[in-house]
Amino acid sequence: MFSLPTLATVPPLRLAHEYDASGEGLSGFFFRSAGMNDAAIETDGLFMLIFWFSVFFFVLLMALMVYWGFFKYRRRAGVPIERSASHNGPLEIFWTVVPSSALLVIFFLGLWTYTTRQIGAGDALQLNLKAWKWGWGLTYPNGAESQWAVTLDPGGTQTAPVFIVPEDSNISLTMSSQDVIHSFWIPDYRVKMDVFPNRYTGYSFRTAKLPADAPEDPDYGRYQDHWIFCAEYCGDFHSEMAAVLRVMTPAGYAKAMDEFDIGNKTPVEIGKAVYQSKCATCHSVDGSANTGPSWLNLYGYERAFSDGTTAVGDENYIRESILYPNAKIVAGYPGAMPSFQGLLNDQQLDGLIAYMKSLSDKGPAPAAEGESAEGTDAEATDETTSDAAPEGEG
Repeated sequence: MFSLPTLATVPPLRLAHEYDASGEGLSGFFFRSAGMNDAAIETDGLFMLIFWFSVFFFVLLMALMVYWGFFKYRRRAGVPIERSASHNGPLEIFWTVVPSSALLVIFFLGLWTYTTRQIGAGDALQLNLKAWKWGWGLTYPNGAESQWAVTLDPGGTQTAPVFIVPEDSNISLTMSSQDVIHSFWIPDYRVKMDVFPNRYTGYSFRTAKLPADAPEDPDYGRYQDHWIFCAEYCGDFHSEMAAVLRVMTPAGYAKAMDEFDIGNKTPVEIGKAVYQSKCATCHSVDGSANTGPSWLNLYGYERAFSDGTTAVGDENYIRESILYPNAKIVAGYPGAMPSFQGLLNDQQLDGLIAYMKSLSDKGPAPAAEGESAEGTDAEATDETTSDAAPEGEG
């Protein structure tokens, strides 16, 4: 069994509202925490404007109704009923123009906050976001994907991917879904944008500067975390479709992006990185129960399926289960896994197979310490040649 590669240690989850006291008082009552960028603050201000506008007119109209209905124009014995006025031009103009003008202000403020989220800045960092049941994936301009994940429960069976972005920067997301409608929701940024299959939607935002009291990691510097949820019901495990947006210093972001580069990683390391970003939500690697079967000792062992058939968990079975997950459904589990066709390239797919092999005691033995990959390849080529020669001669 391979000794598993150790990727960079992920700094622990530190959500912004856990140490930011600006969300106390009325802001905390309405929004749970303060807005964490300029657009969120504008949204909160617009919400409060609409709220107090509604409260003012509600109280005013109810007070006038009570005064006129119960006191001023209340019918009294012996007093003739006053005839109602049929028309009052100035009053009708007033109660039409004033509320309409206020609503027009609200409309333009809302239009402004919406368009700023739809139209990205020219210098925005372009990122591609994919959604599927039940996870999120983010691809960076250099083709790398996030290899970080944080655990959501004490047992470590539920994880969420971590998407990193630099502080004080414009970010532009191009989003699409692989299956059903999802909704990209960052509560701290006051944004909720639908993600559709077979089409692209966009969302742009600017990250704020990190506060001086933000938590600091010795390797990556200061950072700040924000929850990402799906706000559109998408199936059985909709509530577990979570991720973390991590705002980092430019230096920390650059260092992490260098580590995310898979160019100099082994297949097992590539597979582990893909697992952490796309598969850890539903599959464990320690044998513990989860939404899907554990990967521990999957390779090389016989698998029993819901239709009564069995098969050995070899490379072909693993590849088929990733690309056509409903072809063979493991007994005791629902056929809920989406296809990852189009989400994984050949290098990532081969890496996942190599990683699953490393988790099995029937996988190939680890290479000797200090043995180069080139030497291993050369030996394999020599063995293949020596074995093939007699067969060809026969």
